[in-house]
Amino acid sequence: MRELLKRVRRGVKEPLQGALARAAVMGLDRRARTIGEIRALEPERIVVSRTDRIGDLLVSSVMIAALKRRWPAARLVVIGGPGNRAALDGMPFAEPGPLFRRDPRSWAPLRRWLAEQQFDIAMSLQAESVAGAMIAAWSRAPVRMITHETKVSAAFNFVFGPEERHHVSRFCRAAEQLGAPCIDRRPAFEVPPASRERARDMARAWREGGRVVGIQIPNRTSSRHESRAWPAQNIQDLAQDLAKAGRRVVLFAFDVERPEAERIRTAVPGVEIAPPVPLLDAAALVAEVDVLVSGYTGMYHVADAVGARTVLIGSAHYAEYWRALGEKHRYALAESARNVPLNVVRAAVEELLA
Repeated sequence: MRELLKRVRRGVKEPLQGALARAAVMGLDRRARTIGEIRALEPERIVVSRTDRIGDLLVSSVMIAALKRRWPAARLVVIGGPGNRAALDGMPFAEPGPLFRRDPRSWAPLRRWLAEQQFDIAMSLQAESVAGAMIAAWSRAPVRMITHETKVSAAFNFVFGPEERHHVSRFCRAAEQLGAPCIDRRPAFEVPPASRERARDMARAWREGGRVVGIQIPNRTSSRHESRAWPAQNIQDLAQDLAKAGRRVVLFAFDVERPEAERIRTAVPGVEIAPPVPLLDAAALVAEVDVLVSGYTGMYHVADAVGARTVLIGSAHYAEYWRALGEKHRYALAESARNVPLNVVRAAVEELLA
């Protein structure tokens, strides 16, 4: 019944979203562009948008960096949302713009600001997003780009190609078409030396205990989050097993995740909890661990960005879109995270430590 209701809802919602996208660009240049025309452009001002979560903006960062490499002299502005603004602190190659908020009362000032900037190119980094379509339309940029066809494609006049499931690979394909291929197939995120120095100081005590394994505590604040999270008892058992094997265990937890981390620290002697710090310092702290165990979280993508080894726990389906790529990463996957066995995760950690 739930799947039926979802299909019915999509059947009503998606045509409306498509109509909204078409209406948003009435009066704007809608002529389709070719890749040759895009490459020949010499824009002075570019705006891109991604308004959802930190991890989503991080995987999109490879495209932001590619745009900067392709047009280094252009002003490059990123419109983010309240939930991902901190990630822009690690992207000094881009300028943070005003935030997009879900409250329609906040849209008029953003719309005016975008129109005043006279952008030459707009790109939505979330091709399915109505917000991305509106931001592109509000910018009044003559060239509006997305990676692939979606329900809101009518708002754009250049599409890079067919959909590719894996997000980083999708953006790297688009970057190659632009003539600015990805340097690495991982998020483009820079941690300043001051953050690295503070992290080394904070992590010095961890190193005295041997090899360090970080575990990101999942968010369980909604049924949706809970369904994607590894069970709390499994996390505690993993911490216990690693501590018994002589590993130093550090829990990463933010706000609503900290009570679970505190319970595990009470139950498992020797477990540490990483201090609550801004995202740049948290990224530097993750770089200090030998392996990070995580689900599909922003910290997982941060770990990938800073070159940390990771073990991903989660749904095999979502891994097609979100997994980190390369030899430093292992995947403990099943139909859902709750079905991933403890011994599979433990073995993946030990393999990376070896």
